[in-house]
Amino acid sequence: MNTRLDDHVILRQYHLQPSHIANDGKVKKIYTNEGVFVLKEIKSQKSLQAVEQAYRFYGPHIVPIYAARNGAPFVAEAGRYYYLMPWISGEEKREENRFLSFFRDLAWLHRQTLQEVPINQEEVKKYYEAQKQEWEKQRSFLQAYAEQCEKEWYMSPFQLHFCTYFRETMQAYWFAETQLETWYERIKEQKKWRISFIHGKPALSHYIPNHHQEKRYFLSWERARWASPLADVWLSLQDYVRIAPPMDESWIQGFSEYEGQLMIQEEERAFFMSHAAPPSHFYRLISRYGEQKQEKSEYDSVVQLHREYWRMKHIEYIMMRLVQINEKKGEEQTLNPLEPESDRQQDEDRQ
Repeated sequence: MNTRLDDHVILRQYHLQPSHIANDGKVKKIYTNEGVFVLKEIKSQKSLQAVEQAYRFYGPHIVPIYAARNGAPFVAEAGRYYYLMPWISGEEKREENRFLSFFRDLAWLHRQTLQEVPINQEEVKKYYEAQKQEWEKQRSFLQAYAEQCEKEWYMSPFQLHFCTYFRETMQAYWFAETQLETWYERIKEQKKWRISFIHGKPALSHYIPNHHQEKRYFLSWERARWASPLADVWLSLQDYVRIAPPMDESWIQGFSEYEGQLMIQEEERAFFMSHAAPPSHFYRLISRYGEQKQEKSEYDSVVQLHREYWRMKHIEYIMMRLVQINEKKGEEQTLNPLEPESDRQQDEDRQ
């Protein structure tokens, strides 16, 4: 049995007597005669406020929190906070494409808090220039390191693979910069920017379709904040591209579902792609190796390099598919300029 005195002290605030407590990732799974529960710790005041706001905005779509015996949703113990939820399993039925419901519900959440805020053009310009400078710094380092590798009498396996991937890496930066330019030119014409209260760490592991109750829940709201709704989409992409090749169309189909539920503006699309495309993880790995700060063996370094390369290639594939899909939509709208919106979108607008 994996228990601590603190766990029992906290659980007494809920009148619970655990028969077994087990670690399940970052939470405690509590077994009692009254059912199975989840006890989760919040390590900062900022995270606590994020969870409180999330329940205020999206309560019915978040796993419910049990009130302690004093009526409070959180229990304080030794300078930290905890909350208790029911254990909900999403294993009753596997969806054919879980990304469809994931993105559909994510778009629904974003629509509930969607609002426009004024744009400060001076801040926009500062961000634009800072981002360009950062990418220029990264590209310059990679260029210099590639030249250094080519001067070696005998390249290490890591250096050889890096030089093989160098051209594709530069192409990724080029695409990101073209999208950043597109965003900047369009945003200069706008006076407002859309934001929502986003999840902050959306992933399928934080999304539970509970088919027994015909409900679906998002978990882990500790990083929730106000930002562009596509920030959540970008974060879900970062989680998705960590898988090993080959990839399928699941995420792309999910993105199309999201766009069908919440129309994406062109400046938002360009901003999203400019964030998704640059291979910054790739750069940081090369930087650590080049500065001899890595603590891994040559073999482990090459394995990690391969992983980051495929991460970059996954994103490249998804970006190109999204560009193709968007261009096709543009061609269809040109041929049918008076074509009405889908019935689904019209129904949502009326609600």
